[in-house]
Amino acid sequence: MAPCDRDAPHLIFVRGQHFPRAIAWFGFSSFWGHLWHLAASAVATEDIDARDWMQADDSEVLTDRVARRLLSPDTRVSHTANEDAKLAEGTGLSLSEQLDSDIWIDFVADTGDDSDVSEAVADMLFRDYEVDDPDGGGVLIAPRGHILAFGGDTAYPVATQIEIHNRVCVPFGRVLRERIDETPRVLLGIPGNHDWYDGLDGFARMFRARRGTLGRASADSQKDEVDRGGQIGHFIDWVEAFRVGRFVTKRHALPLAGYMPVQNSSYFALRLAPKLGWWGVDRQLRSVDYTQRSYFAALRDARPDDGLIVCIADPAQAMLQPSAKGRETLDAIQVDLEEEGPLVLTGDTHHYCRETLGAATHVIAGGGGAFLHPARMDGRSKRAPEAEFPGPRASFALAMQVPWQVAAGRAGFMVHVVVAALYLPVLTMQAAGHDASTVCAAIAVLVTFVCGMLGGWRQRHPLMIGALATLYGAWVGILPLATRLLVDNFFPHWLPAVVALASYLLAIYPAALGFGTYLMVLTLLGLERHQAFSSLAHPGYKHFVRLRVHKDGHHVDAWVFGKVDTLDEGCPIVLVDRFRWSNPAYRKTPDAPAPK
Repeated sequence: MAPCDRDAPHLIFVRGQHFPRAIAWFGFSSFWGHLWHLAASAVATEDIDARDWMQADDSEVLTDRVARRLLSPDTRVSHTANEDAKLAEGTGLSLSEQLDSDIWIDFVADTGDDSDVSEAVADMLFRDYEVDDPDGGGVLIAPRGHILAFGGDTAYPVATQIEIHNRVCVPFGRVLRERIDETPRVLLGIPGNHDWYDGLDGFARMFRARRGTLGRASADSQKDEVDRGGQIGHFIDWVEAFRVGRFVTKRHALPLAGYMPVQNSSYFALRLAPKLGWWGVDRQLRSVDYTQRSYFAALRDARPDDGLIVCIADPAQAMLQPSAKGRETLDAIQVDLEEEGPLVLTGDTHHYCRETLGAATHVIAGGGGAFLHPARMDGRSKRAPEAEFPGPRASFALAMQVPWQVAAGRAGFMVHVVVAALYLPVLTMQAAGHDASTVCAAIAVLVTFVCGMLGGWRQRHPLMIGALATLYGAWVGILPLATRLLVDNFFPHWLPAVVALASYLLAIYPAALGFGTYLMVLTLLGLERHQAFSSLAHPGYKHFVRLRVHKDGHHVDAWVFGKVDTLDEGCPIVLVDRFRWSNPAYRKTPDAPAPK
């Protein structure tokens, strides 16, 4: 499979047509997600932390549990306490040693938005690929991974059991039903912030190791049917049940056919190969907790020279500049990018980017299904990344669509409703024949303040963001007066109330168009890079990473497969990137045997 042109502009895309569709982030369907965020942030303190109640798996025991599953196709029960007790000391062998083979891992992050896009991502995930063999001139079959790893934010806007079922399990299940085989596979995951908005309830139902047979525990969970009531329907059911003293039963499990969850906590450590560990870290909504710090510190003390693959939910560098959350996570587990050279896999930013940070290889692969984030377009970065998908040219072409998409309601109609509410006092005064200039000035000041906050003027570039927010505030403030003059000029004989209503309605669309333009300019100048593209709810440029861990632990080969137009059946799956990461543990020991 030949590499693709990662930066070729592509303007027309196929969008999803089936429920649930992509989240409209400026629409009312996402509003309850913001409320859950606020509630979760208020609850998630050092005094109330679900991670305190978890029993983290010993690295050796988890490795043996995964090996037991992969070696036993007939395994139907994840594990039992007695089995783990027998293996309390562990075999001492890594996963590749126990399987006597390379280990294949599929990594995907930021999944579970538009159901049609999720199904297309599953179609890419659950197939084999022919690739050039990095160790020779022949062709290598890159099979579906032994392990499917989710890198955070399993579903949007909040990863409840309903949203995960509708947006991940059902669309993934449609593909798995056609491609199910007898090969045993394992499911692992770390939570992102959208998983924590639900207190990890949905996350645990999908990723926590199960005791007992899945068929008895959750027969209805495996049905290929969308819960059309969604979260609102569940809330109505809960209110009705509460009124009569009953309970609403949730799905006991959120299964993926053929994949078995094996972890007992929201973080994990696995010995993949000799001298190679794999850590999955959970920072909750704020930071890595003390128990987790101690857990990873003990692992480091036990194997100080091992190389590491580290999965974190937030990148250490996003949009080609340092990201505080990811850096704090790595500092908490004492991983040094500059000196140790780990392979870092992360999502949260919804595009693909591979960079070399110090001695480390840092890979953002947030293309599992959520809306698209752009590449950096302001040209202020000192060094270009090794690979991006999409690149700056493609991102620029997409950014130019933002104003029209916002004005047309592609992102939802919350902007239009807010503008209409702001203009109501103006409508009332103009209909009564009064001058509304003072009210318009007040609206301009309010809009300037709110847009400045949205742009982040307290954190970065306050003067430039303030100037742009002021321009947009002035635009919103002057529109009702300008449209009033326009209507008066063309229809001088209309009644004042009719003129006021016409000018009121006429001002709403250009105000929404101006808001989209404001977001677009922020993105093009590199001042704020999330709001504009969230409004696009863009279905393109989805991808995942397939890793081959060599059984001797010397190297990890990676291929990134993706689609530019995810839902266009005529658009081929392309090779977005390929790279090799060399385990620094072997560079520390010159007398180590050469790679096979």
